[in-house]
Amino acid sequence: MPKFWGYVTNENYAVGCTGQTVYVYGKDSKELVKFKDITYGYKPMFCPKKNIFIVKSTAGMIAVYSLDKLELINKFRFSKVDVAQDDGFCFSNDGNYFYNIERHIDSLHTRISIYDTEKFELCNQLFTEVDSPVLSYIEYDENRNTYFVIGFMRNHDGISSYYFIAEFNGNKFLNERKLSEEKYDFLTGYKSLELFGFTSKTKEWSTLKYIGYDLSDIESVKVHLSDEI
Repeated sequence: MPKFWGYVTNENYAVGCTGQTVYVYGKDSKELVKFKDITYGYKPMFCPKKNIFIVKSTAGMIAVYSLDKLELINKFRFSKVDVAQDDGFCFSNDGNYFYNIERHIDSLHTRISIYDTEKFELCNQLFTEVDSPVLSYIEYDENRNTYFVIGFMRNHDGISSYYFIAEFNGNKFLNERKLSEEKYDFLTGYKSLELFGFTSKTKEWSTLKYIGYDLSDIESVKVHLSDEI
């Protein structure tokens, strides 16, 4: 089995990403199919309540695959800006919508794009104002039935002025809480590892490793953004 950057599993399948190739395995760990549809595709995610999964490329592409047909069913470029598009993403709890943090102007401007999961057509974009915060990760919290984001605000020089975590509703934050830089670094480092599936390869290159965290069993420490509010 290749050494994957991203690797996720559910009750029936496993998906691994090397960056150039996407592998799909069955329950018995037997390889079912492999795809070479996008480059720099490192992060896979299963869609809840639908038999599909997506792979996000740092080159601004999304590939959508059917687990029923074991084939590519959609591929699109969500941004043409030439920066690392490696920010967070998630599905809605019912699997009907996909939320993706994207950079459309430059590396210091982010927005959340919302797509339906039938045709992956764009439904809405949030935080599109020039002075919007820079968002890093997003997740849905089932217990509180809301979404949480983590990011930072910029000053006029483009430098972070403070870090924060918040619920959001439309283009508005709810219960925003400021974070220390150390806490922000830990949470974003953890969420990055989580999206990759806590693979040994991503642990090896994680920023958390280089600031002194023991990553040997970090996946056993369940960290939710909602815990910070």
